[in-house]
Amino acid sequence: SVSIAVLVFKKYNEQRTSPMTARTWPVFLMDSSKQLAGAGWVHFLNLVVAKMFGEKFEGDGCNWYWINIVVDTTLGVLVNFYLLKGLTLVFEAASGNTGMFESGDYKDDTGKVIRSRYFAQFAVWILVVSIMKCCMVLLMTVFHSELQKISSSVLDTVDSDPNLELIVVMVITPCCMNAFQLWVQDTFIKSRKKQALTLTPQEAVPSWQHQQDDNELQRLAQE
Repeated sequence: SVSIAVLVFKKYNEQRTSPMTARTWPVFLMDSSKQLAGAGWVHFLNLVVAKMFGEKFEGDGCNWYWINIVVDTTLGVLVNFYLLKGLTLVFEAASGNTGMFESGDYKDDTGKVIRSRYFAQFAVWILVVSIMKCCMVLLMTVFHSELQKISSSVLDTVDSDPNLELIVVMVITPCCMNAFQLWVQDTFIKSRKKQALTLTPQEAVPSWQHQQDDNELQRLAQE
């Protein structure tokens, strides 16, 4: 719910600060659905990885779940950015640069939503976060001792109270870090195309020019 609230707040802020280029609600919902589905998938993987690492390395499942969250929402965001950029280029080249895989671009030239574009980009994003998770697992395997020391130094302050530790690991940390992650990722998962502002010929002429023309007509009429 916190993640959804953050994205909705960002949408309202986007509408307020850039009303002419802000996404429509349907486009925003399609962008957000990709992120939320990816977050749900990674959450499941984090539970599995935390259990595995808790059995294989020092520390328990809580420590490793906390490490998973922190690593995914910091370094993982950077990895997601470059993976999305790279995979988009690859799939676009493979599909003949049709625009199907351009993140956040779901419409054709007439403005009609093409469902296949959404599902193609949805699949790409799930692939992106899956590869990112594999990279983070590799990183945590190599630096498990160092990461465990960092985790212990933070969580040792609350380990005397198991309930408090559980709240910190499963509620406070995910809410704060996922909010940061979703906000940042929304900036590069949405379309980079700017909405063109179309003006009628009359609107294209400055208002002062209209006033000047009206004054000139009045002067000629009086003569």
